[in-house]
Amino acid sequence: MSAEVATYRFSVEECDKLGEAGIFDEDDRVELLDGEIIVMSPIGSQHAGVVMRLNAILSRRLGDRVLLNPQNPTMVDEFSEPQPDIMLLKPRADFYTTKHPGPEDILLLIEVSDTTLSYDRGRKLRKYAESNIGEAWIANPKNMTIEQFREPAGRAYAHTTSHHRGESISVAALPERFTVEELIG
Repeated sequence: MSAEVATYRFSVEECDKLGEAGIFDEDDRVELLDGEIIVMSPIGSQHAGVVMRLNAILSRRLGDRVLLNPQNPTMVDEFSEPQPDIMLLKPRADFYTTKHPGPEDILLLIEVSDTTLSYDRGRKLRKYAESNIGEAWIANPKNMTIEQFREPAGRAYAHTTSHHRGESISVAALPERFTVEELIG
């Protein structure tokens, strides 16, 4: 006779309470995905530099037509609060101080993936599609590509395009075009 193994699925509310109780230090890099607390990789200099570059270029080029939200959480459902590297959000007068942005607020979500490519392409991207986030990019500075995912369909995206050095890319909700080199070096 074998015993069933049970797991506990944390809600966003419960995970927030763990933080408030001091279980997590403010410097702990964790995110909640499908009720599991995921320990995130340390941020290396290449990753940090690409996030800063994206932040600067997107801010300069898009101005106040979007709110640029770097490395902050989005609540995609009751059990998931991932922290993508960059989000372009619909502007709101309160700057999302009353609640974290949700899928309906996101124009574009970007993951910079230099050490976590399989996680970002797999489980995390499935969660973004499942949550109906209209467009997500995975920027890979190691091979100078940006993978673009549009039109969520269940747990995947209907349209996937890979952009390489010398090519340009645009956000579906905005008219601007960017080159891969401009965005990730």
